[in-house]
Amino acid sequence: MQKKTPFETQLTRISLSASIPTLLLLLWVMIYAEISVYLIVLSAFIGTILVAFCSVKLHQKSSYQFRSLSNLLDAMIQGDYSLRVRRSDSPGALNELVDSINGLAQRLATQRRESIESQLLLRTVIDHIDVAVIALSSEYKLVFANPAAEKLLRLDKKEEGDSLITQLAEIRQLKSGHNQVITLAMGQLKGRFNVHVEEFRQQGVQQKLLFITDVRTLLRREERKAWQGLVRVISHEINNSLAPIASISQTLSKMTGNVELENELSENLQDGLKIIEQRAASLNDFINSYRQLARLPEPDFSRISIRPLFDKLALLFEGQIQIESKQDIELMLDPVQMEQVFINIIKNGVEACEAARHQPLVTIRWFSDSTFFNIVFEDRGIGIGNPDNLFVPFYTTKKQGSGIGLVLCRQIIESHKGLISLENRADTSGCRVYVELPYT
Repeated sequence: MQKKTPFETQLTRISLSASIPTLLLLLWVMIYAEISVYLIVLSAFIGTILVAFCSVKLHQKSSYQFRSLSNLLDAMIQGDYSLRVRRSDSPGALNELVDSINGLAQRLATQRRESIESQLLLRTVIDHIDVAVIALSSEYKLVFANPAAEKLLRLDKKEEGDSLITQLAEIRQLKSGHNQVITLAMGQLKGRFNVHVEEFRQQGVQQKLLFITDVRTLLRREERKAWQGLVRVISHEINNSLAPIASISQTLSKMTGNVELENELSENLQDGLKIIEQRAASLNDFINSYRQLARLPEPDFSRISIRPLFDKLALLFEGQIQIESKQDIELMLDPVQMEQVFINIIKNGVEACEAARHQPLVTIRWFSDSTFFNIVFEDRGIGIGNPDNLFVPFYTTKKQGSGIGLVLCRQIIESHKGLISLENRADTSGCRVYVELPYT
């Protein structure tokens, strides 16, 4: 294949083709006119130098301009839009070409800056929203997961990501824009999640984008508001009735003390009035206990060491708890609220052991993963008889129970951005309680 001549070389040849014949013609005319040999030699020398100089300059200037434009275009191909080609002062087609390419570089630089700013904004939004965002390839491999997905669904490890994808196998039947509520396992816990499916293309390949929302949080928030409203209304109405009942019973008790009645009648009347007064006081205490659900303050966070906290509980439940873990770690907690949570859990375990006529003993251990600090409480009690009603306010299986202990525990733990779950032990009788708390 014949090698093509560079364009700048072609320009130089055209210049030489025009100037050399002219120089030769000039020298031939001078010789024909019998002009002095010295003048002819001088003219030939000067003419040759001028032709050579002009040709070299033409080749250099054309090469410089072409290489400058080529370097600019190569830089744009590599993603560098900061270079510009210097234009000459005189107008012309070359300057128009330089201005067009410089304008293109400026436009691409502006678009790239806007694109980077948009991507940073999008990244910031994705990193800080509570919705878990997951991208799956066409082979249903995990491509991307935002921090909410990594934290909520335990996607920090490859095997856990593969486990999640196995659970999401049913989304293969969902088309873009569809929603479905499914159950997912998160470590030791399970939850209901709303999965919204969209599709996007990457390098021309169709891929899936999942938006996963924890519906438990939304449902519990509304449920808590409903219970709190109900408690406020019930407390107000009952207190309005209890106050005059207690007052009247006390007044009647005093009046009967000043009136002569038969001994049996007086004794029965006094006993009846005392029962009314005692029941009114007990009912008032009962209602006040439920007000904790409606008046629970926001956590007052401080950095607390876990080990000393459980050592203090060991003194409170002497001989009734066994701490198996030695590791210590600092967490951002409200020590008063969290201590109440642990006391309620341990107290439930001790009472369950007593109900099963076993030695009251609750074992406690903890371990860490990349996103949560996990605490496990185990007892050998009677276990959970009705797991569906565990966190239903006012529901209890204890004779002296109020039905708010576990509800209050869950409310406190979720205010700490944590999770709580209970299950019956498979290895033996009893119950196992999981508490997961974030590090910050």
